[in-house]
Parts: sequence; C-alpha cells; structure tokens
Amino acid sequence: MSEVITLSAAQARAFCLEVLAQAGVPAAEAKCCTESLLHASLRGVDSHGVAMLPTYIERIRSRQIVPGRSLVIRQEGPATALVDGQQGLGPVLACAAMDLAQAKARQCGVGAVNLVNGNYLGALAYYVERPARQGLLGLCAANSTPRVAPHGGRVGLHGTNPIAYAVPTAGGEPMVFDAATGHAAARVKQAFEEGRSIAPEIALDREGRPTTDAAAALAGVLLPVGGTLGYGLGLLVDLLCGGLAGGPCGPDVPAVSELKQPYGCGFFALVLDPAHFGGVERFAERAGFLAASARATLPAAGVDRVRAPGDRGRQEQARRQGQGLPFARQRWEVVLDKLAGLGLEVGRWQG
Repeated sequence: MSEVITLSAAQARAFCLEVLAQAGVPAAEAKCCTESLLHASLRGVDSHGVAMLPTYIERIRSRQIVPGRSLVIRQEGPATALVDGQQGLGPVLACAAMDLAQAKARQCGVGAVNLVNGNYLGALAYYVERPARQGLLGLCAANSTPRVAPHGGRVGLHGTNPIAYAVPTAGGEPMVFDAATGHAAARVKQAFEEGRSIAPEIALDREGRPTTDAAAALAGVLLPVGGTLGYGLGLLVDLLCGGLAGGPCGPDVPAVSELKQPYGCGFFALVLDPAHFGGVERFAERAGFLAASARATLPAAGVDRVRAPGDRGRQEQARRQGQGLPFARQRWEVVLDKLAGLGLEVGRWQG
C-alpha cells in the first residue's frame, strides 16, 4: 500500500491560503476558495478538495480564472436574476449567486439566479448548506465541459453536471445531497495519479468499450451515473445552467482544458423560504421526520445501516477533524510538484 501522510485541518487551511496568496488572489477570495476546498476534503470528497488547488492555480496563471471579478447583474426581477461572473473565481461567484437567491427568497418566497461566464467551483454541498443553515431550502447545479456520453452513446454530450440540495432539519444538522449526474473526471484523474484502476461502469475507452484503466478512461469518455437517470438529469442541469440563461449548454460548453480561452460554464441557484409555504418550523420538522425515517429503515443484507443524505460526510468530517486529512504520499507529491512547476514556493510543505 502507498504511504499515507496527514494534514490537520489547520495545516490544510494554511497551505491553501498561502498558495492562493502567492498566486495573487485577494484575501477574502482566497478564504472563500479555501473553505470550499477544505469542506470537500473534510467530508471525504478528496477529488474535489485540497488536492484540486493546482488546478485553480494553473487556471489563474493562464487567466482562464481572473481573481477580483464580481457578479454583474444583466437582468433582474423581484425573484430572479441573470448575472455575469466575468470569469472570476468559481467559489466566490457561486457564494455570491447563492446569497443573492437567498435574499430574493426572503422577499418573495422563491429566489432563482442564473450565473453565466462562471468557472470551476468544486463540490456543490458547500454552497447549498449556506441557505439551509438559515432555515431555507437550497438547490444548485453547475454545467461543464461535455465529457459524458448520453446513455448508449460513445461521444461526450454533456458534462458531469452535478446537482445538490440541502434542507434544515429540526434539532439536527441539515440534510445534504450532492451528486454528479455523470461519473467524475476528477476521480478518474485521481485514480490515474495514484496508480489505481476504476470500476467498469465509469468510462469508455477511445473505441467505446468499457474500461477499468484510468489512463484509457481519461483518453475516452465518461458515462452517466445510473444510465438513463444520469443522462436525463445531466440534460436538466444543462437546461438550468445554460439553456435558461441563453448561454452554453451541452456540446457547446467550452473545453476546460483550453486554458488560453474563457471556460464560461454556468451555475443555477434556487432558494425557497418555507415561511412563504407551510412554515419554517413545520418544514424543518418534516425534513427531520424524513431523515429519521430513512435512518430507521431496516438495512438490506450486507449493509450496516441506512443513512440520510449528508450523514456519511458528517461522520467523515468528525473523524478527519480529529485525525487529519489523509493523502497518499504519491498524490501529495504530485500536488506539490504541480505547484512548484507553476512557480510557487512550496518547499516547506515537503516531507
């Protein structure tokens, strides 16, 4: 087995802030980006966590991501807005869009914001938890480069196109669901860097054949999660994030790998205020009832227990806050080598 090293949450936070500062990211934006990365790593979503930092730096260096950019409102109504992210830092733009949707929901019961000219923003759970912790229902989605084949196809039609929601629960933590509609390229890349194989249902090689070889998968095409289910939901994400805004969707979303041109992916934020429906406390009680009912369900053979959405992530978060964030040494060295290759000083993080 590969040697494993660990970073405490404090060390990981300091590492991200230091690297982003070297790349010229303003302090407030660096903090937002760092917290989104750390949130993913603590919950065990390593493919979207701290190890993704070199990706941000590479795109900042190429000017595909331009720190310091903020939302520009193109069109606005009492409950809706179309905003332009101007190719700014993805987590910063997503937080701003989510907060705008939340403010509108407080006034109208519903707040919906479309973001165009956005950028990569990592795992979505971080953004939907913001309104959920204020007693609101939060939902968001993001479209991306078309690397996922439609069900039955062998050429990319839409992106991994994640969708997430979070709701408050009475007397407990929010219920949080965050999933990609297509198998994640970042996880395939992580497997490749760590020398691991992948499951056969994740990707096809160049010839359209299922493969367990991560390198062949990276050269081929990803598959939708759950076949037709992931395919249909992936198209819905494109419609919400691109089509609704009149922006790129499906095969005309720019290739994120073309670093010398804007990425321009879209983001959709929806917030509902239960005060305008059945009531804040009643909604939280109903959500808590659903979560408790899930946990009380008799488990199937070979399963220890049934969890509600978000339970596994919170359990892992508690464990990692105590034991630290694990990195395969080989993967950690890849992260540091990439950052050094981009001109950053990371020597003190070696070893």
